[in-house]
Amino acid sequence: MADGKTSLTKPMAQMLRPGENLIGGCKAAGKNAVLKTAVGGLASAAIPGSRSGGLGAVVPQDKVFWIGATDQRLVYFGVGAFTSAPKKLRGETPLDAVQSVAVTRQKLSRRLTIAFTDGSSTEADLYRANSPDQLQAALEQLLPGRVTETA
Repeated sequence: MADGKTSLTKPMAQMLRPGENLIGGCKAAGKNAVLKTAVGGLASAAIPGSRSGGLGAVVPQDKVFWIGATDQRLVYFGVGAFTSAPKKLRGETPLDAVQSVAVTRQKLSRRLTIAFTDGSSTEADLYRANSPDQLQAALEQLLPGRVTETA
């Protein structure tokens, strides 16, 4: 099983701020992004996206991207064409802009719903093979009292 922090640490080291520490990370996908890709064209248009305006629009909704939780912010990385390693910083959210995080356990994944202080929100799917426990533990550590979990 992939360890999100180990997989992220080396590629992200050059992209983090001086003195910033990665606490946890996980490979993610935009809400239903894998299903949208599999179903394709017309049917995927009927599946609503999870992005809203504001801070929620910063989080990628790609089929594969990385979410990293540092001691300063949440960071979102795109992946390379031939590898799923983090390649480029696509966005960031300061920790104080995160109002709440809801983690919903599903059969093969966890749905992460992030609500921001500006009223926007976004959702991402975290798959079991990519160590979602480690990202969830990092979020619980960094955002005490703002992370909830449902089955």
